[in-house]
Amino acid sequence: MVHPTPPKDLSVPFPPLSVMRARVTYRLLAATTLPPYKGALLRGGFGYAFQRIACPTSCWGRAEACPTTLLCPYRWIFETPHPAGIPHLHDLQDVPRPFVIEPPLDHQRQYAAGASLEFGLTLIGRGIDYVPYFLLGFAQLGETGLGRDLAPARLERVEVLEPFQPVGTPIYQDGRVLEQPELPCLNLAELPVHAAALPADLRLTFHTPLRVKTRGAFIETLDVGAVVQALCWRIGALAAFHGAGLWAADYRPLVEAARQVRVERTEVQWVDWERTSTRGGGQRQMKLGGLIGTATLREVPVAVRAALLAASVLHVGKACVFGHGWVGVTQM
Repeated sequence: MVHPTPPKDLSVPFPPLSVMRARVTYRLLAATTLPPYKGALLRGGFGYAFQRIACPTSCWGRAEACPTTLLCPYRWIFETPHPAGIPHLHDLQDVPRPFVIEPPLDHQRQYAAGASLEFGLTLIGRGIDYVPYFLLGFAQLGETGLGRDLAPARLERVEVLEPFQPVGTPIYQDGRVLEQPELPCLNLAELPVHAAALPADLRLTFHTPLRVKTRGAFIETLDVGAVVQALCWRIGALAAFHGAGLWAADYRPLVEAARQVRVERTEVQWVDWERTSTRGGGQRQMKLGGLIGTATLREVPVAVRAALLAASVLHVGKACVFGHGWVGVTQM
């Protein structure tokens, strides 16, 4: 009798990395025009605001001279030091930040006085320890003003969301920090449980530009294996810089399984997007285009579903901190 070969175990134990998702709401105090894609606007202005509430004036614009070095919240969030004892990460230039800004997807430009502006915020690992600084930083950003017109805005509400739910727990309301005994967070190690509850056929959506490289070039068509491989690299880097340490799992079988997933009804295209960077002084244009669209995935193994769920939470690819690489995973 010929016995069927049992399916290969593709499960990869994700590191116990905590992830906290929140919804941030501003109230515009003056009419203004904002860009259609607001990830760079929010990230850029927030960096300046964070440093102004966290650092003495002498450090503004020159964090490398900070006398508190590794104790400095700004350094940990925006200029994370390389972890000791992991030589292969010491030359890494693209250090992942422990937060992601998820911009609104409506591309609205005109805002009347009194209108609201909502967006998502994801904090990862050690970044969750700095929640008070994030609250003060976004309040400061609103006072400084949004967009080229520096339109004033009031930080109205911040709500921490339950994992994979649209509702949660308010932690900030109208200028007051609301004390909570415990914030709802997702433990990345628990993702296989959530993935097992999903069907094998899924709808994959790239809400914001996906910038994933393979063999030195950005993919211009959907490559599920390349997406999962980039996601695993991101998990490893986040765990090393902002989590418990090096993630030593062998994820190659998982990537290979992702490459075998059947893809149908692909409606994905490359969309160019530019932003103005003022980092290092002066202004320069940066091109940050990527893939946007949807596709149907058939017979997705549970382990690959878990990886895609991780991508939906952490984002994947380049420029995640601006909200790029936002992957949606839904039932058909």
